[in-house]
Amino acid sequence: SPLTLLGATASRPGLASMANADATSFEVEPAAPVPRRTRASIINSSTRMRSLYRASVTAAVAMQDDAFAKALKAEAEDFGEDTVAKITSFEAIANFVIGCIGAGIVVFPKVMALNGWGLALVLIGVSAFVCFETGRLIIASCELAEMCSGARKGTITNYEEIASAAYGTAGKTVLAIVKNSYAIGALFVYTVLLVENFHSFIGPSVHQEVVRWLMIFPIILLLSMIVNLKQLAKVAPVGTAAVFAQCAAICIGCLVITVNGKVLYEATTKQVITSPQLEALKPKLSFMIFDLFQIGSALSVFVFGFDGIVNLPSIRGQMSDPSQLPTALRTGFFIVAGFCIVVMMCGYWGFGNWVKDNVITSMAKFAQGFICLFSVVASVGVTINLLISYPLIFFTVVSFFESVAKGSLAVPLSKANIACRAAMAVFLIVVGLLFESPKDVISLVSAIFGSCLSIFFPLALFYKLRAQAKSIGHNLDVLPTWRMVAHGGVALCGAIAMLFGFINELQNMMAEKKPDSG
Repeated sequence: SPLTLLGATASRPGLASMANADATSFEVEPAAPVPRRTRASIINSSTRMRSLYRASVTAAVAMQDDAFAKALKAEAEDFGEDTVAKITSFEAIANFVIGCIGAGIVVFPKVMALNGWGLALVLIGVSAFVCFETGRLIIASCELAEMCSGARKGTITNYEEIASAAYGTAGKTVLAIVKNSYAIGALFVYTVLLVENFHSFIGPSVHQEVVRWLMIFPIILLLSMIVNLKQLAKVAPVGTAAVFAQCAAICIGCLVITVNGKVLYEATTKQVITSPQLEALKPKLSFMIFDLFQIGSALSVFVFGFDGIVNLPSIRGQMSDPSQLPTALRTGFFIVAGFCIVVMMCGYWGFGNWVKDNVITSMAKFAQGFICLFSVVASVGVTINLLISYPLIFFTVVSFFESVAKGSLAVPLSKANIACRAAMAVFLIVVGLLFESPKDVISLVSAIFGSCLSIFFPLALFYKLRAQAKSIGHNLDVLPTWRMVAHGGVALCGAIAMLFGFINELQNMMAEKKPDSG
């Protein structure tokens, strides 16, 4: 029995000591304290999560190599790391996707309404093919430039270096001017969207110009004074999360409207109408509306949506294996094109031809009941993304000007530098007065600068560097005839986007200003 065994154990000192030793060995040690979960430990808990974080930090500044490298360094310092890790293939895909998908996607449903859903799908497919091919040409141009200079693979780290290798200092200067002009154009887009979103929050009781000057201008002025990229890097992932939340809210909200089968719209008299007076009817959908000027405008808007190809040299220069970039680019394009098509289709399907230039405005103006919640989420998401992306892009533009300026202008936050930044903020606000629609400013900026950066420059640089490499004795594969013909088609698409997109937006601007002059 248990009692007999205990007695036997107690009568034997050796067994008793062994029992005591065993009892001691079974004592429970105090549990180690659980380490406190920090932002760094959460992000580092997954390799993919860290890669997405790094991509979010660098995507907005990837247009400029030194800013891109500074962002990577700031991110590493934030995690207490002495060395900056190279970019993986997954991170390159994430960087490209995040760089492409932004606030401009809110105008895509309106583009579909102006061209019809069938033609719009063809146009976005053509734009994706054009930008994918020119993206491949940019990567090939990096390799050709390194081949011509005898540099190792991955030495070319920005777009300007490709232009310099092909056309010397003049080419580098022209490309830098066009690229930074395009970035300023993106700031125009963001300014118009900020004014529109803040005004939709406040409502029609406050005039839009009051919102522009008393709310948006002070915000822009404050954001223009930021010089610490390390602080910006910490909040960049919030902007990335916000834009994806915005897109999800647009899709879900518009699909709910479609399921209900009705959409509320303003009467054709354009008078202010209260909710009980709004009439409900099914959205009107068109398959194809053929207008060459609208086609040019649509192509320019879609090219704006794929402008992440401009960042490819910077991404390639920071990759651990640059040879993986073409595959990463293909995957990235499938993701971006799919994402844009889903958002565009959902927005158009929900509102049809009644959709506003900014689909979020349609959700806020026409939706009722719990659908309004989705419009609020979408509006908050795009506003957060704009407020975070704005200083990042502003930083790249100011960095360029400071690099060529002399004296106190080149010193961040000197009196002359502050005055220059403030003047730029005023300029952005004033130019924003010319545009009543974010779609118009996107189309105009992309028609002038985007078509050059994303279409014409890659073609010109590729063929120039290819001829240069042949002239110094390098053996290159013969280009297939079909590919050269395809490049002719790419150039034609760029010409249509530039010419007809530009003319269409000028006509829209004059039409908008005509009633005011009368």
